[in-house]
Amino acid sequence: MKALMIYFTMGGRTKKVAQTIVDALPQYDIAYLPFEFSGNLSEKLKIVEKFNNRDFSMMEDTLNSLDSEKYDIIFIGMPTYGNLPPKVFDEILERMKDIKDKKIIIFSTARFTGEGTVEYMKSKIEAKGAKVIYTQNFRGFFKISTKKVKHFAKKIRF
Repeated sequence: MKALMIYFTMGGRTKKVAQTIVDALPQYDIAYLPFEFSGNLSEKLKIVEKFNNRDFSMMEDTLNSLDSEKYDIIFIGMPTYGNLPPKVFDEILERMKDIKDKKIIIFSTARFTGEGTVEYMKSKIEAKGAKVIYTQNFRGFFKISTKKVKHFAKKIRF
């Protein structure tokens, strides 16, 4: 089975969780499709503002390379902004070709709550006809426990 790990990160927390999950599942062939942005706080706020205005031009090449059809399982990881995923989640989901009947594993990262992020992602994915088979919200104010991430990954079977 082939799997795809899609994640968005600006601070590295979601990237670290995605990599920990993949590392804990060496028996599976998992490809990465990262959406990563870095920079100082001012630069990151400008990126978030562009996304809020539905301007995804800075990641158009990666969005256009999104080919979910050849994968059996898709992981989607998003940070939490105001108890929701960033607007890029909706754009990624919109750009995915037919995901009807695909198996999806979702996770979010958050400093405080994040439960709304997972619920939002799940409802949007299931509205497109895909099946969410695992969900997890990883919280940690300063850092997220890799032990908890590994524990979650060990439960995954596909």
